[in-house]
Amino acid sequence: MRAFRIDRIKWSLKEEELADVLKQFSHKEDKRRTYTVYEHKNRRIFIKSFLEKGLGGLLRNIFVPRGKREYVLSERLSTLSILTPNIFGYGTSRRGSYVIQEWIEGESLIRQLEKTGERERLFAGLADLLKILKSNYIRHNDLHLDNILVSDNKLYLIDLHKMRIKRSFNLRDEISNLSHALAMVYSDMTGLEKDTFFKNYGDGAIRHRLEEEIERLKKNWVRRKRKRAFKDTSITVYSDEYLYVRGMEKKAKGGFVANLKEDKKVMVERFSDHIRKVYENRSRLKRAWKNHVALAYMHLSIIPQAYYLKMPSFLGKGYIAMEDLGGRGEELDRYLDRRYDSMKYNERKRFIEKLSSFFEMIFRKGILHKDMKGCNLFALEDGGFALLDVEDIVFRDIDEETLKKILIQLNNTVPKRISINDRMRFFLKLTGFMKVDRKRIFKYVRKGSLKGEIVYEGAGGLKVESW
Repeated sequence: MRAFRIDRIKWSLKEEELADVLKQFSHKEDKRRTYTVYEHKNRRIFIKSFLEKGLGGLLRNIFVPRGKREYVLSERLSTLSILTPNIFGYGTSRRGSYVIQEWIEGESLIRQLEKTGERERLFAGLADLLKILKSNYIRHNDLHLDNILVSDNKLYLIDLHKMRIKRSFNLRDEISNLSHALAMVYSDMTGLEKDTFFKNYGDGAIRHRLEEEIERLKKNWVRRKRKRAFKDTSITVYSDEYLYVRGMEKKAKGGFVANLKEDKKVMVERFSDHIRKVYENRSRLKRAWKNHVALAYMHLSIIPQAYYLKMPSFLGKGYIAMEDLGGRGEELDRYLDRRYDSMKYNERKRFIEKLSSFFEMIFRKGILHKDMKGCNLFALEDGGFALLDVEDIVFRDIDEETLKKILIQLNNTVPKRISINDRMRFFLKLTGFMKVDRKRIFKYVRKGSLKGEIVYEGAGGLKVESW
């Protein structure tokens, strides 16, 4: 290793020529973490920066700088034949530390699972990686699937500074690795994918304990992500008076077009390239933004894409600027009022299958909506769906009482002429994956629906119908 001091950063480098590249480098002092890519010797290198804040961070930077820790752990992993990007050096300064790595062309494992038809192979590979970590007493305390890269059908472990190589490895360490890796995808795994994973991992007996821990972790994970919604993170970034979703800084610049809705809680305005939802109540605004951020972390496109948040001030109310779904579909009640009669049998059947699959997906992920009216569900032209009124989303498991409420509310906020057969088909498909007494629930929903009127927004305006 060669030592260099460049612009108040002390570097320790494997290759002396890297010093020329590092003369171009600067860490933005207002960013907690930065990532910079440079060309070097016909290859790309990657510099990750750790800016430390607060007394705890400054002490850590003195005694255990994260850049150096990641360098040391990467060197250790290479001796154990565990794939991680090649490491070239590290740096330390008064405010932070840095690590220099090979740039790996690839995608995170979570993205690969979303895109590929080879999920079983990827889950088998993940099981093999976790088995190797266990055999080498390695506990990675940030082992989510964004920290595993897939390149050329190989899995690379990254973000190592929270990893530990232990002298002994107990059941808690094993469950920690497994649950962190699987927490956000387990509910989406098919039975065959789960069987493939545990067959490759070689310990099916641990499955029940793992599933209990995953449920606990999911709740804590969402709580933490919502808590970080107003900070600079990998998802959000401050710019001037706005808090942007990263990558959306140039969005939502158009002029005012029309006022779409106004009541005691919100005002919805259309601009030429976005929608603004203006909140009367500060707590509803904050709740909506927290939900937007949590769902962004979950990689779920089930709500309009948020662009930025403007917090309320003495001079104005707070609002969220978001994607305008107009032209891409309609609210479910309007959609059905306009199209249901012209749908052929197979079209209705496919629509119901997609709608029930959407509900099954959000229920499996522990996502509910407290006001599940037909007008709060948007039917997209491409066959997908989106939830509206994001402030009314809650993160908890579906229970029988909530299921009954949702079904009654949906029943009474879509047109009366939706046939009993189609309503039954939706009910049976939706409850097919649940361990519930469907006969008892159906009787309750039928009785509860008949007690009220049918009220919905049709293609021509508000409609009220009697059963």
